[in-house]
Amino acid sequence: MGNKRLDWIDIAKGIAMILVIVGHTVPNPSPLRHAIFSFHMPVFFFLAGYTFRPKPWRELLSGSVPRLLVPYLVLALAWQMPTFLMSGASLTGGTLVAELETILFASGVDVPGFGVAAVGMAWFLAALFTSRLLFNVLVRLFDRHGIGAVWQGVVCAAIAFCGLSVSRYFGVYLPLDLDLSCYIVLLMWVGYTARQRGLEPSVGKPLLFIGVGVAWLVLAALSGLELSSRRVDGFVVATVAALAGSYCVCWVSIALEKLKDVPVLGSFEQALVFCGQASLAIFAIHAVDWFIPWQTMPLLMTLPASWLFASIVRCACDIGLAYVIKKA
Repeated sequence: MGNKRLDWIDIAKGIAMILVIVGHTVPNPSPLRHAIFSFHMPVFFFLAGYTFRPKPWRELLSGSVPRLLVPYLVLALAWQMPTFLMSGASLTGGTLVAELETILFASGVDVPGFGVAAVGMAWFLAALFTSRLLFNVLVRLFDRHGIGAVWQGVVCAAIAFCGLSVSRYFGVYLPLDLDLSCYIVLLMWVGYTARQRGLEPSVGKPLLFIGVGVAWLVLAALSGLELSSRRVDGFVVATVAALAGSYCVCWVSIALEKLKDVPVLGSFEQALVFCGQASLAIFAIHAVDWFIPWQTMPLLMTLPASWLFASIVRCACDIGLAYVIKKA
């Protein structure tokens, strides 16, 4: 396939990005939020693995730093400034140190035991950056030593379990989400292996799609997943549910890609392609719009199923603003 951009991957990213916005808008807790969170972030990490190529360190860093680390720093600061201003605290040396610690840990939730505040949604970019570095190490070691796919999976699963154990059971969160990245590399490895072995979803196998979808529904109901807080309730069940949900998104995306020449549906497909290509911009806008009280706006609160209208308005604002910026 070379380096040719695949529309279905952009469509999958677009679907996942919309689910991120909806997941942050629907009531918490709620069955819908639980279902969305069971797979919406794993989709991104699965696709990151699917498109991954092992690279020399200079090349990997030259691509990952400007694409992930720099946007992370910008978003982290954009999150911290309004948070600081709303707190009414005075700017002191101690405050600056606390802000630097927050940026260093890059945690989506407060770091227990250290008094370090959450960095907000920017955690995703820091975690993806660290995960890419860690995964590059693993893939190069696997290739160098000729380790087969089965043992690769065992190693990645063991690393994932150890990383979660450090954070969940010992309460130790590592800088730049390194503990969480240990789990993310397992999701990346599945995506990477799927491409290496030609295991992409096939629209010619609808019964497999239905079966995987049913498996996702059942397993998601029996587990819980929220990566920003290191919540993986039922390691095996939650991981399989996340991968099953990711498979379904990819299957739907491949099916939609085949409809690009169909009137109306083709326009919908192109809109999702745009959302995927502009996913970083939409994500950044969404991270900043966190301070807007979407769920409690008086106009929206008077409507039935207010969360649905809030989700539609929020998606329209975030995606529309990204479109304007991209076209400017």
